[in-house]
Amino acid sequence: MLTKTLCRSHASKAAVLALGGVLIAGLAVATTSAATATSSTAQAVATAQAETRALTSSCAWPIVTNAQKVNVAYPDTDATYWTTPYRVEPGTRFIVKGTFPSARFMSFNTYDSTGGAFTTNNVPGAIFDYQISPNPGSTNPYQHTTRRSGKFRGDVISSTRSNGFKVRVQSDVPGSQPNTIPSAPTGTAEGSIGFLLMRVYLPKGANFNAIKLPSISIITASGTRTITPCSPKKQKPPNAVIPGLDADVQAAVRNIAARIADEGNPATGPVPTQRAGSAPSIEFARATAATTNSVFPNSASAYVSALFTPNPNRVVLVRAKAPRTPALKPPGTQPLPWPTKKYQLRYFSLCNNIYRKPWPVVINKTKGGGTDLGCRADNATKLDSLGRYTYVVAPQSKKNQVTRWANTTFVPTSIKSKTDQEVLIFRNMLSNSAFKKSAANAPQNDQPSGAAAAMGEYYPRAVSCPITYYLANGPSACFKKY
Repeated sequence: MLTKTLCRSHASKAAVLALGGVLIAGLAVATTSAATATSSTAQAVATAQAETRALTSSCAWPIVTNAQKVNVAYPDTDATYWTTPYRVEPGTRFIVKGTFPSARFMSFNTYDSTGGAFTTNNVPGAIFDYQISPNPGSTNPYQHTTRRSGKFRGDVISSTRSNGFKVRVQSDVPGSQPNTIPSAPTGTAEGSIGFLLMRVYLPKGANFNAIKLPSISIITASGTRTITPCSPKKQKPPNAVIPGLDADVQAAVRNIAARIADEGNPATGPVPTQRAGSAPSIEFARATAATTNSVFPNSASAYVSALFTPNPNRVVLVRAKAPRTPALKPPGTQPLPWPTKKYQLRYFSLCNNIYRKPWPVVINKTKGGGTDLGCRADNATKLDSLGRYTYVVAPQSKKNQVTRWANTTFVPTSIKSKTDQEVLIFRNMLSNSAFKKSAANAPQNDQPSGAAAAMGEYYPRAVSCPITYYLANGPSACFKKY
């Protein structure tokens, strides 16, 4: 009996030990599984947090900038910029998905937290419309092609697929990868703020509201999340409170807006610093490279500029041979293949600006409730039989008088500004490499002589002429006498 009892006792102990082993093993498995699950959950949370941090707004393009909304830093009144801030996070990339607009020009740029341009792995943070490869089965109207599927209807081609594109924004940018721009300079700290900016010039019908903005997707190891464009009501200028924007990002945006308004001057803008032209001697020059490295610079553009002092008894005349642009094909707003031998520039304009903080372009309220903007794009510029433009810069009240001469284009001086100097800025955008006389070829040395030599017959020559003499004898007589 004792033996049997002992046997039963040993058996029971063995069973208990065996059961204990199973329980311990099960506990170990359960603990491991729990740890794995916890780790996965933590990773998922971290990924979600990274997504949240990276996309700083609940909708795309919450910031809109144009002369009508925020008139600072010498804007062109025929352009609008949309901006999406983001944070630099490891392993994240963005996909900008949209359709090519019916407009003269479009581009995407990335900028660092200071609004500065940069290059990563020899890839610049800029891509222009004609450089973007369309989606398979689609067509880029800014590229040379023999096949087009779809027809333009309003802002976009009728089928989204027929003119769609995708642009990638990421930290790892191999030089051979198309449609890719860097999100940050090499060595940028995690969590740093960057800015993605979309530029559009001269849309169809001058209607920027008709531009169909792209969506933006963030791609991480856990998947893809897409945000659609903000409604017009949610789009705000950079100096305003922007709904749904993270507080620290909002602060960064406002700091940049303040810098633009405060520093968009000869130290950072397109205006030469070492001279102060005034009537009757007014000369265009290109500012030094150091002075044109402004906030959110447009690498597609180059400028020559001239300071002058408005005088109600004089007109300022600006004349030169006009570079050939797509404005020759009215209305001059539709996309056309680039580059081409037919056109020397993609776009040019002359804008008149007030030489005083925050460096605004002239915008005059006219009688009857109208508005006259201080820019004249190429498609609003009259040419004579020799292919020359003649801009007549004069008081708003003299418009009807000074435009009596054929093939002249009126540019207003400011109604409100009485004592400030004003500055004329002649923009050249996307020069054809074969065109050697654009503003982009002028030396950046503040010297009118250098700009005149480089641009030749395309150099804008200016004179100040008494309005009485101008009205009696015409612009050519003014250029001969003054």
